[in-house]
Amino acid sequence: MVGQQPPAQVRRAFYGIAEIAEALGLSRQLVTVWRRRRSHAMPEPDAELSSGPIWRGETVEPWIDRVRHRAGGDGARPLTAATARRACRRVLRLAALVLEEPVRPHLLAKAAAEVRELLPLVAASEPDALGGAVRALLAPLEGGDDDLRERVLRALDGVREVVRLSADDPAGDLEVTPGAG
Repeated sequence: MVGQQPPAQVRRAFYGIAEIAEALGLSRQLVTVWRRRRSHAMPEPDAELSSGPIWRGETVEPWIDRVRHRAGGDGARPLTAATARRACRRVLRLAALVLEEPVRPHLLAKAAAEVRELLPLVAASEPDALGGAVRALLAPLEGGDDDLRERVLRALDGVREVVRLSADDPAGDLEVTPGAG
């Protein structure tokens, strides 16, 4: 999670995906997803090397500081009902893939990454009832893919509570796209 900052905030001349992940206390996979999806206002790399993208310290350090600040609890916002329901949908999708035979490792890994993508957002939210329920829902899914099936099935216990708490706002914060199926 983003809240797990390294003991000393080391400044570097250059950062790759691994160094950004280390600076934020996140997995390289999550940082790669953020970059690919152009989410979290992540700056574009200064160069592409054969080993991957690279950023100058002066380019990426202000962004790292902003992400740390947002996740540090200063100005934490309540988790929206839409985000809570999105977490439920992603956990349910992951559960369906875990139970599917034959197992499709690529889809399973993608679904697990989509669930973990929500972890920093949830961690940075207010610790109210809904935020707490979503944290409890996602807690078994933090970490690697060891015993993923068992951890996903444990996470399903939290779906009912998140749905109950988010039902107070059934459509208030849902985005409706005309013509979307």
